[in-house]
This record gives sequence, structure tokens and C-alpha cells, in this order.
Amino acid sequence: MLLIALFTAGGLAGCSDQAPETTTNSDETATVEVAETVAWTHPTTRQLPGVVSPGERALLSTRVAGTLTSVPAAPGDAVAKGELLATVDAREVEAAIAAARENVTAAEAAVAQARLNSQRLHRLYDEDLIARVRTEQADVKLSELKAQRQAAQSELKAQRANLDYTRITAPFAGHVSETLMDAGSFVGPGQPIVALEQRHRLNIDVPVSREQADILTAGQRLAVLMGGERIAEARLVSVIPALSDQGTGQRLRLSVETPPARLVPGHVVSVTVPIPPPKRQQEHTTRVGVPQEALIRRGQLTGVLVVEASTDTPTLQLRWIKTATPPAGADNLIPVTQGLAVGERVVLNPVPSLRDGQAVSLQSTAQRPEEK
Repeated sequence: MLLIALFTAGGLAGCSDQAPETTTNSDETATVEVAETVAWTHPTTRQLPGVVSPGERALLSTRVAGTLTSVPAAPGDAVAKGELLATVDAREVEAAIAAARENVTAAEAAVAQARLNSQRLHRLYDEDLIARVRTEQADVKLSELKAQRQAAQSELKAQRANLDYTRITAPFAGHVSETLMDAGSFVGPGQPIVALEQRHRLNIDVPVSREQADILTAGQRLAVLMGGERIAEARLVSVIPALSDQGTGQRLRLSVETPPARLVPGHVVSVTVPIPPPKRQQEHTTRVGVPQEALIRRGQLTGVLVVEASTDTPTLQLRWIKTATPPAGADNLIPVTQGLAVGERVVLNPVPSLRDGQAVSLQSTAQRPEEK
């Protein structure tokens, strides 16, 4: 049956050769626009995972011990600067303030009495009615009482400051990410109660090797991807040093100034970074730049229609290729790691009717990507 099919195909081919040549060309020849592939000059990239965190984050607590009387803030609430987030029972602090105020009043009265006594003794001394030691003792007593008054006033200021700590307010405008304690709980000094985040600017931490960090510079822009889609651009702020000489724990700190609404703290994203030179030197494939308009997507496969000019009539060849993720600033070029060579011509904006092996005529060749 195979032989029969081959003979049949040969017969049909013979019949096709006997047909008028102009008719065959008019039926199958299509005009296409092509562009030449070029050598890839942009840095080769890879995608590294990163964790999104808020631009500012504060764990709010109190410096006094007491019972939480209210926690009006709830996770997800947007709050303004100075807005009340939680309150602590202030009765003990208010009592301490009242006692400190009484101590100040008593100390001021004692100082006033000691000043009058000192003035009286100085007059008597001037009249040679008492010894000088009496005035000296009165002056020392007045100084002691002034010091006691100062201590009482300082205690009153401290208790008033403690009263401020019974009202926990937002230090900046942001979102409440978590309430760690509920009303009725007893809290101590320094115990976190509310977590507040500022999301107008977001940070992304990306673990990297020392070789990777060495080729990056502060201020460099890197693409941020989520689900394979580019959603933002991040600026490299700094490289957080490693905790050991071997480079373990080294991280990139990126900043996203105007994050999109779907990018929130806690998300894991991909960040496109250039591959260090040693990595590129180990690769034995020559990377080629091809216009994005030439790509054909079929499921998980990516291909292009290459124009073969080995005969008088150019024909198409469907070729499957392997691409890499382009870095930021690569214009419209896509890096190809396998399947293409520099200088080959590919069809731009291929229509579904074009097929492998079809004869075509070439429109004026499109300008090479690096010349645009």
C-alpha cells in the first residue's frame, strides 16, 4: 500500500508539472514581508523569585502595662496619620498623674516657705543678730527643696507621657495588616498590638549570588513579572550584604514606587535580571534577536516562518525555536537561544493561511531591528 501511495503521489506530481506554470504560481505564491535576524546584543536574562514587602512597616506597642480597653482598628483598614488604633486602661496612670501633681504642689509650697525663711535670716544676719551659719543652713535647705520640686515636676511629665502611651495612634498613613491582641487582653511594655503597613511604595527582596549582585548597580531598573506577565518596574535600591563570607543570605532590595493594585505584600513575584558573564561564557549557543511580530504561538511551542532562498522561488519553512525572556529596554526584540542563526529572514505578521513549504514572493525587506 505504501508503494501504491508513492506511485500515486508521483503520478499526481507528474500531472502538476504538465499544468501551466503561471497557474501554479498564482494559486500558491503569496507576498510576505520579511526581516533579518540579528546578533543579540542585550544582556541575557533569567528570572529570580522575590518576596514583596511593604515600603514601611511598624509594630505598634505601649510602654505601660494594662488591659486593652478597645482595638477599633481591623486588618485591612486604611488609616490616616494620627488615627486611634487601640487604647489601654489608663486609670492607674491617671492616678499616678494626680499624685505627681499633688507632689509638685507640695514641693512648690515648701520652696516658697524656705525662700521666705532664707530671706528673713539674711536680714537678721545683716543686722548682726544671728550667726552666718544660720543663713548658710537656710540656703542649703532652699536648694534641697528646689531639687525636690524639680523631681516632682519630672515625675509629673513622665506620667503624662505614659498617658499618651495608653492611646496607640498611627505614626503614618497606611493599612492595618494585623491586630495581634484583642480588647480585654493584658499587655506589657513593648508587646506588639497592631501591625501597620504603608503600601504607596513596595519593596521586593530577591536572594542572589555574589556573582549576580556584582553585575548590578544601584538605580538599575528591573522588570517584575507575575504569572508570566510583566506588571511593574522596580528600581534597585541596594544589595543587602551576606551574613557569611561565602555569600549566603545576600539579597537585592528593590523598590516599586507606584505599584499596581494587585501587587500586595506577601506575594511571590519573578524579577528579570541579567545573567552574570561567567554564566554566558559557559553557554555554547549563539543568541539571536528576532522581532516579536515574527513569532507563532501554538500551545507551548514557539516558531517562525523562515524564508529559504536555495531555489529561484523563495519558500517557507516552519521552524520551532526556543526563546528567552527579554530584559527591560530590549525594544521589540526577543532573544532566541535555539533554532535560528544570524542573518536568516523570517516572515513578519504571518497569517494562518501560510504553510510550511509554500512558495512566496518577498515584499521590500523590513529594516533591520538594530537600525531602527
